[in-house]
Amino acid sequence: MTAKCKILALFFLISLFSLKAQSTGKVNDYLNIPGPIKLDQKTYNLVWSSHPNENYFKQEYLNSNEDLKKYTRLVMIDFIKGDYALKDIIDQKVSELQELKKTNPVVNYQVLENNGEYILDFIISENSKDGKEILIAERNIYRYKLITENNNKGILLFAVSERGYKENMNVFFNNLKNNSSKLIEIVGNYKLPEIQLK
Repeated sequence: MTAKCKILALFFLISLFSLKAQSTGKVNDYLNIPGPIKLDQKTYNLVWSSHPNENYFKQEYLNSNEDLKKYTRLVMIDFIKGDYALKDIIDQKVSELQELKKTNPVVNYQVLENNGEYILDFIISENSKDGKEILIAERNIYRYKLITENNNKGILLFAVSERGYKENMNVFFNNLKNNSSKLIEIVGNYKLPEIQLK
């Protein structure tokens, strides 16, 4: 696998399957985004960040009453520095979801395009070993934007992830059924922050 492919592979990790150990140390704002983030009349603070290589940056935000290990809504901002095409990113993500769907019927997705940006709306789940029960359901809205400034050239991902758990699964899916477009509008209309790499 080439270095470029390794970086892209990182960028495509789905949050449900990449839970990380919590660090009690300082959280770095690698992207210099003024916080907290205000979205849908709620406030989200930076709670976790990662800079695993020179080109990839990942930051996650939660409301103060949420826990990263069992959140109901999480805001993510990722940036990958380099010369990439948005369509390639979307195509690779869709291929990943199509592969997951072969073994998990809950997986579903749609791709939307607007003013040169893409939104990927998808659902994934973690199921019991026998496949009869959904343990965690996760709905993600990923908004991808191409950044063309020379010093920060790359792709910005602004995303919101919502989860339902075994004990409230019916409520989660009922809310999804009745308000499926609301989160897309929230993410799509959000004024994306300007990033400044440290």
